Amino acid sequence: MRFVIKADNERTPRLASDETYRALLTIIQTVNKNLITDAIYREGYDTPDGKRSRVEDQLAISYKNKCAYCERLCKADIEHYRPKKGVAEDKDHEGYYWLCYEWTNLIPSCITCNREGAKHNQFPILGVRVNAPTMLPDGNLDVTQCRANNAPLLNEIPFLLHPEVDRPEDYFDFKIDPRGEGIRILGNDVNGRGNQTIQICLLNRKEIKLDRVERVIDDFKVAIQSLFIQLESGALSEDQLVEKTIHHLQLLKEYSLSEDKTHTYLRKYIVRSSANFEKIVLPFLDMKVRKIILEAFKSIEPL
Repeated sequence: MRFVIKADNERTPRLASDETYRALLTIIQTVNKNLITDAIYREGYDTPDGKRSRVEDQLAISYKNKCAYCERLCKADIEHYRPKKGVAEDKDHEGYYWLCYEWTNLIPSCITCNREGAKHNQFPILGVRVNAPTMLPDGNLDVTQCRANNAPLLNEIPFLLHPEVDRPEDYFDFKIDPRGEGIRILGNDVNGRGNQTIQICLLNRKEIKLDRVERVIDDFKVAIQSLFIQLESGALSEDQLVEKTIHHLQLLKEYSLSEDKTHTYLRKYIVRSSANFEKIVLPFLDMKVRKIILEAFKSIEPL
């Protein structure tokens, strides 16, 4: 995950329209969830290359075409962070039907994180669950209390982290998978929200663990191997080796600042300290070069 800022004025015109608000009021007044339509929360349209969604298009801009949970590039579902029609952990709950068109409740999720045995309608909480919308005396919806970063929704303290509310550095660490299947993400907060998010969205699926290595580590590994081959062949001097090694370490830093890259938080985690770099990156390098690379990292720390 990475922290995302998604402005309210980035809503599509239809989501922000009076027509959509009136349709939402009807849903709230009747509690008729069959009236919820993806024609509004998806807003599909045709192109010569196939069907598209204006809401998906806008979410893709905010999330850099990545899944909000696993942070891989994907064709994402429009995920209702708070389930719109029912809650797996509370069979008496009607679902957060009044949030069906709420901008802060719509985030992009890959099919596997959202549907295939993962999140779906799961939404466990630590606090007190909100069961109905807050209405104003004039019969209108209190829209400020529909936003994920405002009370009363914020006071539910969801186990599932929200990428526009919760910062990943407060909840996650990483380690090498002991079975050699890439890099695992670990929860580290006292309330267990990080671990619950990992479990709900299956963020240690094998393909994700391996993808973290392929996308984040492999290019650096290949570059370092190439430098030492050139050193052994005489094509590089030791001074040139150090210079080029530092260049590739600086690239790791630059990539950690790029929100377009996959696995943004893992990249930030790696360059945060020599301890993190040693724990996550060095095991993928040849034993004979690890000490040299670590010393080079420490010589320019903090990156």
